[in-house]
Amino acid sequence: MANRWNNIRQETITQNKAQVKRREEYDDLGEDFRLPINHKPTENLDLDNVEQASLDTQLTSSNIGFRLLQKMGWKGKGLGKDEQGMVEPIKAGMRDPKLGIGKQEEDDFFTAEENIQRKRLDVELEETEEHVKKREVIAEREQKIQSEVKEIRKVFYCDLCNKQYKLAMEFEVHLSSYDHNHRKRFKDMRDMHGSSSRDDRQKREQLRQEREMARFAQMYTFLCFPVQCY
Repeated sequence: MANRWNNIRQETITQNKAQVKRREEYDDLGEDFRLPINHKPTENLDLDNVEQASLDTQLTSSNIGFRLLQKMGWKGKGLGKDEQGMVEPIKAGMRDPKLGIGKQEEDDFFTAEENIQRKRLDVELEETEEHVKKREVIAEREQKIQSEVKEIRKVFYCDLCNKQYKLAMEFEVHLSSYDHNHRKRFKDMRDMHGSSSRDDRQKREQLRQEREMARFAQMYTFLCFPVQCY
């Protein structure tokens, strides 16, 4: 009876070990098999029948895309009604990954030597030295007129409302408006309140100084003329 119990126990332990081993094997198989990103296969690699894709090499008839185009009626010519479409593929060059599509071409265009200088207008090419001097005199006179007008319009400037007017009529209308008078009353009230507060502060400061002077005089009298007890 004891031998039978020992045999059963030994079989159970063996089965448990086998189950643990199979579970570990399954776990190993379940893990993803990955290679480093810079790994290059060197063993068991047959490159004899491998064709490297390139823009310089045309697609052969064995290419599935080439065969599908032929089934759809393509005969190796440009697409479109008049076969005016491009035949050669657009080559993709190296570009800065931080730039958007077409940004590098735009920068190259505007930084090219022939595009740095602004193209002169036909009027500038036909302009003579006399015309240049005349144009400069007119521009200087207009600038002088603008500066004089600006000085004259300073009279129509409202400091209180921070508004500039061009005509005397507009300025007079503004002076009689509710907005201007409301700001003016508010400013007068604030100035009046500020002046009264300033006067109160000066009075309090004067009283404080008078009290301090009286206290100092009392202390001086006590120290210089002590009270004698009889």
